Amino acid sequence: MVLALGTLFGVPVQAAAASATAVAPGDKLCSLEEWTARGLDKCIERLQEVSAARVQCVSAPNPAAPDSGLGGWFVSKPTWNVNGPAGKYSRYGYAGYDYTTYDINCVQTVMHPDYKLENTIANGEFMLAAGIVGVSNALRERAWAPDEMWGWADPLVEKATTALYKQVFSVFGVITLAVIGVYLLWRSRQAQMSMALTTVGWAILVMVGVTAIASWPVQSAKAADSTLVSVLSVVHDAVGPRTATTTTCSDPEPGACDDHRPPAVRAGDTAVEALLYRNWIRGALGSADSETAKKYGPALYRAKSLSWDDVAKIQSAPTDEARQQLRDNTIRRKQGEWMKVAEQVRTEDPDAYEYLRGTKGMERIGAGFVAILSALAYAAFDVVASLLVLLGFLIIRWAVIAAPALGTVGLLRPASAGLRRLVNSVLAALFNVLIFGTGAAVYLFAVDLIMSTSSLAGWLQVTLVLLCGVVGWILLRPYRRITQLGGGSSGTSLLTARPSAPAASSSTGERTPTNTVAPGSTVSTTVPEARPELTTSAEDPASVIRAEARGGSDPVRTETWRSPDVPESSPAYAVYRPATVPHQAANRAEARSEPTAEPSARTERRSETWAERS
Repeated sequence: MVLALGTLFGVPVQAAAASATAVAPGDKLCSLEEWTARGLDKCIERLQEVSAARVQCVSAPNPAAPDSGLGGWFVSKPTWNVNGPAGKYSRYGYAGYDYTTYDINCVQTVMHPDYKLENTIANGEFMLAAGIVGVSNALRERAWAPDEMWGWADPLVEKATTALYKQVFSVFGVITLAVIGVYLLWRSRQAQMSMALTTVGWAILVMVGVTAIASWPVQSAKAADSTLVSVLSVVHDAVGPRTATTTTCSDPEPGACDDHRPPAVRAGDTAVEALLYRNWIRGALGSADSETAKKYGPALYRAKSLSWDDVAKIQSAPTDEARQQLRDNTIRRKQGEWMKVAEQVRTEDPDAYEYLRGTKGMERIGAGFVAILSALAYAAFDVVASLLVLLGFLIIRWAVIAAPALGTVGLLRPASAGLRRLVNSVLAALFNVLIFGTGAAVYLFAVDLIMSTSSLAGWLQVTLVLLCGVVGWILLRPYRRITQLGGGSSGTSLLTARPSAPAASSSTGERTPTNTVAPGSTVSTTVPEARPELTTSAEDPASVIRAEARGGSDPVRTETWRSPDVPESSPAYAVYRPATVPHQAANRAEARSEPTAEPSARTERRSETWAERS
């Protein structure tokens, strides 16, 4: 009996003891809130270790570098402190956005070859989506950091501006000043003191401005850059992507746990999290909003990605052997984390584990296709806004170089059209940088809100992101011309705008006479050469009926003869008018309630009447 009881109850007790020793004493598996509060390292330590027999059947993926893939071609190493809050993009770049098969070595049946083909297609889709997002993030970061983007152009700006000032402005400017003196002497005959003062003041203003720009060309460009960047920083801090806070930062130094990411990088974290990571986790675990995806998704992604800190530590090793050993240790550690998390997913959610193995290849292809659509919808407006901001900063630098050349002729105010266009281009570029920078901040904030709202379906999120970009372009479309303050013609600008003259009444400048009509008479206008059969009479019954239907006000101008307002002398000639058709005369007589007369009897009288009227 004792042996039987020991056989029945001894093995489960030993199994329970072994399971208890796999977890740290007094600890248990982390909940969903603890995975966020405690951090990934502490929660992964609580997971059960993978047995040696199980390790022979599974093969964890090798972690990728932050600058791997097509998207890595556009990424650059961060220059800020990454110990504080950081997103997946600012910490891992574009690493890890691909799929691999898992747990297929020890299965009873061989995995279907279509699974590997489907995973390959999905990986190609994510490579293209990462490239699109990479272009958008790279352009935005360079557009909002002109010092890093245009630092190479500082020697060009300085040398070209100085050479033009010395060789052109200093030499030919004297000739222009002599022309100004002759011009003032010639215009002095008109005794216009205000014109003379305006001409002299304009010349002095141009001389001082060009000399100041030529003395500090690089400082002038950077002054405009710093002003615009300060305004954009304030705008993005107010309505741009939100800053992040962390509860796992253990650095005691004040300010070490603050968010030091620039606004452009925060926007990149938002875009990568919403467009790449969420679609990748859909193909890896079947959903981006399930409890399994929220708990183990970040750990799986970190296990197959190398951070910038990992790469820096590996490269900082003194020798090649030390670097290789540190790299191998890092890869083995991350592969062990992947296997521990994957085994826990296998225990808790078998359906999600099938996605993780790679047997749901078509779902992964669909996730990659959605990632491409999302990236295109997002980058459509963001790329255009970044390009316009870049062009604005470039125009400022070219304007600094061209100022001495155009200022040479622009000293003379009547010949300053080129200099005025240059100033208008600079002002328009400044306004466009501010306008599109603000529009991009609002757009990124809208994308952050849309993608973080879990109640919206994935297709609806993509549609809303695209519509927000279309609306932003429509609203900012009047300011899209980088060298104009508005969307008008190229001849209209800030400094050359003139109030438009009132339109003339006719091309020949003749004034249309105003006819004064006595009460009860009919207002009419006609051309003497008009043919009678083509002339519409105000006494036509049809026109009378229309006038009565409109309440007596007929807007149609009828063309008939009328009596002159002033008496005239007796004419010395007569105007012959052909006989009127009988039925037309009858209709007119009936409309005037007059008896109809024979046309032949009134021929002479009609000729006299027309003569008097003419």
